[in-house]
Amino acid sequence: MHDDETGAALAPHDALAIIAGQRAAAARTHPSAALLFGVWGTVWVLGYGLLWLTALDDDAPAGWAAVVAAVATVLAMLATAWHMVARTHGIRGRSAVQGAMYGWAWFVGFVAQGVTVSALAHAGASSVVISLAANAMATMVVGLLYLAGGVLWEAYAMYALGAWVLLTGAFGAFAGIPGSYAVLAFAGGGGMLAAALVLRLREGRRSA
Repeated sequence: MHDDETGAALAPHDALAIIAGQRAAAARTHPSAALLFGVWGTVWVLGYGLLWLTALDDDAPAGWAAVVAAVATVLAMLATAWHMVARTHGIRGRSAVQGAMYGWAWFVGFVAQGVTVSALAHAGASSVVISLAANAMATMVVGLLYLAGGVLWEAYAMYALGAWVLLTGAFGAFAGIPGSYAVLAFAGGGGMLAAALVLRLREGRRSA
């Protein structure tokens, strides 16, 4: 390996230091899995938890709980997009494009989910079917995007959690309403928060 300015050959340890620096710079453009897990885990525990608690009496969640869940989801989408933009700010090339596309994928996915749920309601589907479909599609959006992120950045924890979220949503549908809300709040959201905590602890040990 040669120095770009002088053309002189670099010592092995200097070359390794440059390579390590390049890898570290690339890693800083990757999304923080712990942050994303923490944000979405909090939203799911809060949103689905409120839907479950307010639906215990008559199987229908309170309107205000649905509003809180919807607003929390929108805020999580914005936080995810902001995080991806911040990670790739000032960077050009493949990493920046991947980050931008990944951030927008969250927005597109949840817009598609909302439109599909509205279409089901327009077609005359029952409230139970609409609720179960909305829950299942939300887990598909989050789970598949975690899988995609795991593939893009070779983030095994993100990939594994994506699989967990998908399976939680699929099997949670069998719990019906309001049971599926509890499954998504505690198994889905709780799983994300647990994963965020584990990753934070690992990061702390590495930096110590």
